[in-house]
Amino acid sequence: MIFGLPGLFQGIGKEEVRYMNKILKASRFILCFAGILFFAERGFSQQIDLETKWKDARIESEQSLRGRLGSFTLSKPLNQYSFPFLKEERGLRLSDGYFSKIQYLDESGYPVIYAPHNINAAITTGANHLQPGGSLGLNLTGKGLVVGIFDQTRPKRDHPEFGNRLTQVDGSTETLSDHATHVSGTVLAAGVNPGAKGMANEATGWSFNWDADVSKMLTNAYDPDSKPNGMLVSNHSYGVVLGWTQEGANWTWAGNASVDPNEDWRFGFYSSKSKAIDELLYARPYYSVVWSAGNDRDDRGNGTRPPDGPDDTIGPEGVAKNNITVGAVSQVLDYTGPNSVAISSFSSWGPTDDGRIKPDLVGMGVNVFSSSISSTEQDSYASLSGTSMAAPNVTGSLFLLQQLYGQRNPEKFMLASTLKALAIHTAKEAGPSPGPDYMYGWGLLDAKASAEMILNEDGTSRLIRELILDQGSTFEYEIVSDGITPIKATIVWTDPAGTPAGTSVNPTNLMLVNDLDLRIFDEDGVEYFPWTLDPALGAGARGLQTGDNFRDNVEQVLITSPQPKKYTVRITHKNGLTFGMQPFSLVFTSGALDGADETLYWIGGATGNWSDGANWSLTANGPSAGKIPAEGTRVVFDGPSGQNKIVNLTGASRAFSVNVFGNHVLTLDLNSQSLLVSNGFRISNQITEVKNGTIVFDSESSNELLVEFGQALFENSRLKFEGGNWRVISGDKLDEIEIESAQVSFDMTVLDANQIRIQPNGVLGGDFETLKFSESLSVSSSGQLKENLTAQFGGANGQFSNASQIPFAGLEILSGTLVLSSDGITNLEISNGKAVLAATPIVVEKLELGPGGTLEFGQTGTFSVLSEILSTATEQLKALITALAVGSTFSYDVYRKLCFSHLNVTNVNKTGQGIINLGIGSTVQNASGWLRQNCEEVLFAKFESAYPCVGAAVTFDNQSEGAVSTYFWEFGQQGTSSLENPIFVFNTPGNYRVKLTISNSQGSTSFEQEIVIGSNELLKPIIVVNGDQLTSQQPGTSYQWYLNGQVIPGAVQRSYVANSDGSYQVAIFDAVCNRLSDPVIISAIPEPDLSRFGIFVGPVPSYDQVSVQFLNEYKGKITLSLVDMAGRVYSTKVAGKNGNELTEAISLPAQAGLYLLKIETNNLILHKKLIKY
Repeated sequence: MIFGLPGLFQGIGKEEVRYMNKILKASRFILCFAGILFFAERGFSQQIDLETKWKDARIESEQSLRGRLGSFTLSKPLNQYSFPFLKEERGLRLSDGYFSKIQYLDESGYPVIYAPHNINAAITTGANHLQPGGSLGLNLTGKGLVVGIFDQTRPKRDHPEFGNRLTQVDGSTETLSDHATHVSGTVLAAGVNPGAKGMANEATGWSFNWDADVSKMLTNAYDPDSKPNGMLVSNHSYGVVLGWTQEGANWTWAGNASVDPNEDWRFGFYSSKSKAIDELLYARPYYSVVWSAGNDRDDRGNGTRPPDGPDDTIGPEGVAKNNITVGAVSQVLDYTGPNSVAISSFSSWGPTDDGRIKPDLVGMGVNVFSSSISSTEQDSYASLSGTSMAAPNVTGSLFLLQQLYGQRNPEKFMLASTLKALAIHTAKEAGPSPGPDYMYGWGLLDAKASAEMILNEDGTSRLIRELILDQGSTFEYEIVSDGITPIKATIVWTDPAGTPAGTSVNPTNLMLVNDLDLRIFDEDGVEYFPWTLDPALGAGARGLQTGDNFRDNVEQVLITSPQPKKYTVRITHKNGLTFGMQPFSLVFTSGALDGADETLYWIGGATGNWSDGANWSLTANGPSAGKIPAEGTRVVFDGPSGQNKIVNLTGASRAFSVNVFGNHVLTLDLNSQSLLVSNGFRISNQITEVKNGTIVFDSESSNELLVEFGQALFENSRLKFEGGNWRVISGDKLDEIEIESAQVSFDMTVLDANQIRIQPNGVLGGDFETLKFSESLSVSSSGQLKENLTAQFGGANGQFSNASQIPFAGLEILSGTLVLSSDGITNLEISNGKAVLAATPIVVEKLELGPGGTLEFGQTGTFSVLSEILSTATEQLKALITALAVGSTFSYDVYRKLCFSHLNVTNVNKTGQGIINLGIGSTVQNASGWLRQNCEEVLFAKFESAYPCVGAAVTFDNQSEGAVSTYFWEFGQQGTSSLENPIFVFNTPGNYRVKLTISNSQGSTSFEQEIVIGSNELLKPIIVVNGDQLTSQQPGTSYQWYLNGQVIPGAVQRSYVANSDGSYQVAIFDAVCNRLSDPVIISAIPEPDLSRFGIFVGPVPSYDQVSVQFLNEYKGKITLSLVDMAGRVYSTKVAGKNGNELTEAISLPAQAGLYLLKIETNNLILHKKLIKY
């Protein structure tokens, strides 16, 4: 889809155009965008799954980084470090006179010391075209956005160029730095001195010294969720002191001779710092980091070792994969070709040790004029050179591109990978041969071309896409080339951090983790490869397009002389993908035939009819064409500000595409007619009003077609998507949306419309998570929704119906009255409006009633809540559940006690096992099942159990509520207990019904559930008694001791010292269950052998009673007394023995513990210890 590009078909005959259109219309394009392919083939859940994977991967990357931040700090005070090349303790005196301290020790144990990358603009990078007065008319200044500047010590914040826009976020109070002041000015100086005006002269700057830079970057980087006001881009014009360094006339070598005596191994090395930067940028995917390449190429040294360079002279920070590394060139005022760009004498070159292309880009870094300070720290200006100066030129320019993208895509910025891809794709060619090299990288930043790419993206010949490649999937996009315009595709992905090689010189271990592959194929099967460089050739390497790129996380394919035929862009991957997916960014340009036969421009003046041929021209502002748009016509409205145009439709009309440019005001009055568009609709002017009719979107192409509504106003207008695959990339409040047999993706955080209808075979998806409507929302049974959507109703009167298989995650009623004709809702929230149930039954997971919220049964039926009910009603704004007549049912079958205040119920009965108590300020009329008590007094029995195994101490955790007086447990006819939190031992496996009854003076209630007792692999422990020390003979992973059947808090060791009389047991645990020992009685009371007297007592221990059997010749009175350990008598029983045998049953108390059975005859007193479970 090309939007109004004059001269598109210049050089191609009419017959060729007709032929290519036939090819185009006959083609059934394959579009495998992540998030598009999956909508068509596997549903929206696949895209959501990929986004979840990506989120989890970012969290994992951040956790890994945070775990390693300590390695970038020193473990000892600075004065305890001493290294041969340091003339001063704790650091190094730099050539500018500043002292730079040791930051941390690298992998070889050598100190890392930072130095700024200077030797003692806007036109070159094209940023002037974006600034106020620039040729693009954009007036971008960076206002309202934050750029970060990390540098030596701190800049002079009160320099006139900064106003109050520069903040020292880390609170540094170190000596002012001329370098930091100069760099800050290059990025954001106001232009008090016009020659020193920064790239983004109204931006907000956050300044940091370079200490602990990674930690500060992580904390302050932009993130749309956690840090929406953070830094979008940050500049780093410094790096590690490497190789030869000069102070005055003296040269010092900073390398580690124990690794290599002649070459500093850190040049080109992917270090732990490189890894940290990549982890950081993976965790913060919208944050771009610009790092200067360094100035080491011409460091000649003192002759005792070889000089540095010329190639392989970039330090660890610049070697990272996911940042943007910048080299320095001289000023370029008038670019005419690669020869216009001259590399500086000092700018460091690649390759990296693993052969990747670095630097990424170049910018002006020679004699850059900017803010400065004098030797007495007074405001000043100076011209400095270095990659330190080139980096902020690039930083400020990229920052303006993010601002532009944010304006074109409200509430959204580019991924860092997209910004990098855009900059590389549009860079001006530099260097001795086409393509990238290790000197200039991908070329000279061209901010003007990047901005034009954002402005003129059309979805067909100019694409900017952010996609996710799933494991094993393929992305494909097809175009039909015009045979003239070169085809160029660039992909960039933020790659997971690599694993540094061991300390060595020039290790070739590949640092690329996820290896994506970009190819373009023509219709005859000819394969076009990405650029590659041979690192063995160093700076002499020339770009080739003859094979696979397996090193870089940037790939670009260029076809300079395409044929007028079909081409397919294909992106795949090798091997497995770490994290199971890989987000990537694609920038694509070509001359594509989109199927339009001609372009007509509106020349009708202030008011005119669409169907009047006099109002259309074949050229902008040209003579009348005497014809009106038809099915194959590209329509263009273009005009300067100050013009108001009204275009009236007088009948059903058609167009290939509609494009509104310029700054004029356009009113498109459809006059109850329809306008059918088959290939795109774009509004980019300031104000467009569409009213009184229908715009129909219908296409047979399977390619994704772009719709951009910009800031258009819609009144009494319907957007009807009849067929095709459409992506709406912008739009504010829409009126009516209808999706028939089309797939429509809305790329905004909120989709806001008065009416939304999804008909059979309609598919609604996109980036949004909230769908707002004020009149009606309906989804047919075969319509498709993206998952986890929240619908919000904010009108006066509305209708809701969702018959699809995908429920809305939430429906929020913010005002007015909404009639529900179906459920299809997971959570229903009625904030300050009314939900009328027009069809029942309706089932939701969660119901939330806000102040003034009303749930009304429009007809007799049932409303069921499966999980949770909330009410935040107040005395002033009560909530209401009501029906027009008696007989409706509110079902809540979750066993839970809920208490609400200020909730009135009328004509609605409550059913289900859930308890709902209506307290203060509530009323109940003509309704049953609702409780009306003080919440604290409502009895609610509940418990949970643990360790359900044979022979285990199965623990029962009482979770009851209310004013409980007594507890009574029944363990499936195996025993009982009156403890609040008892333990119980089941001796055989099986299913047991356990019942808890709680009671007070007002009544009782019970809760019963089935406990499944399984097998137990643990052996029963035996307690070994040694004096008062008790020890489990069997080992376990953990232990718990019990006294009289109750847990002894803190007694969790293998041994325990008994300090009171009673019945002791121990449970040993493994990962699954526990096993309880037999009890051991600890008592100072001696116990005789009753069998000597013909008396037998058992069972001991017992749950409920013991039997006392007398087998002796004694005849006469017998008294049996049950006494606790405190001497309290629980029961007394008197019996007469008249023969040789007598058996009596003694009931035990409810309280578990140790008791004494006292046995008295006429001439004897005996006792027996009893244990009650």
